[in-house]
Amino acid sequence: MGHMPFPTPQRPGDYTSAKKPKAAELVAAELRRQIVTGKLKQGDKLQPENVLQTEFEISRPTMREALRLLESESLITISRGKHGGARVSSIDLGALSRQVGVYLQIEDTTLPDVWFARTVLEPPAAALMAQQRDLKAIAQLEDNIKQARQAAQNDLALYADLSAGFSLLITRNCGNNTLHLLASLIHDLIRRQHVHVTEKTRDKANVDKLRQESLRTREHAVTLIRAGKADEVERYWRTHIEHMRDLVLTAYKGRMTIEVLNKPARTALSMTNVRRSPRTR
Repeated sequence: MGHMPFPTPQRPGDYTSAKKPKAAELVAAELRRQIVTGKLKQGDKLQPENVLQTEFEISRPTMREALRLLESESLITISRGKHGGARVSSIDLGALSRQVGVYLQIEDTTLPDVWFARTVLEPPAAALMAQQRDLKAIAQLEDNIKQARQAAQNDLALYADLSAGFSLLITRNCGNNTLHLLASLIHDLIRRQHVHVTEKTRDKANVDKLRQESLRTREHAVTLIRAGKADEVERYWRTHIEHMRDLVLTAYKGRMTIEVLNKPARTALSMTNVRRSPRTR
């Protein structure tokens, strides 16, 4: 790993109000850099504490503070015992999504606010899918629709989950990692809305008609993607989201602030299993 060069102390007057980083923060920053750049990969075990102390020329308490900083960011896990130590962990998008949801609720974020974000993220992602015309990715969308059509008959909670999952499949397969990450962070909020609306409207006579209309809309979107009609599917999917937004918001009464405390009924697409989308060519 090698010795990490610490910055040369500055003379008085070289900086104003900038706070000098503590030694533990500098060590954590170097280890974080190695994780982000791939020098340390998921599952890799860090060197023993005493070895790291020698390399970084720091005390044991400072080394442990650095490791605690990385552990608090979920970048490493620390186990105790004879065969314990620090190991690079995978990023838990589910935990990150929950934090985002809590933050948004604390900020009194409204449901229309979240739905506007969807209109920004999903239509361009659908256009990117159309440009790539990845047959395997398109088959995933078609399989989702097939499952949703079956669930619409006897498992409405699963139907709601699959409906939300269809959007995540679009961003997952659009080829843009940033779009997919942002969409993943609000996916849990979208799932909650779909499940909530399904529960509120399951006994209404016209709901099945709306579900069938939604399924046909998704089928047509897939047809446009398969045909490579990027501009057309982007406009079409934006119109669909705006229409669904109006239906969802109509089902809510009273306060329109998002709710993240009640867990959705089930998970059709686990956030912890969200894989990276292919890099944009």
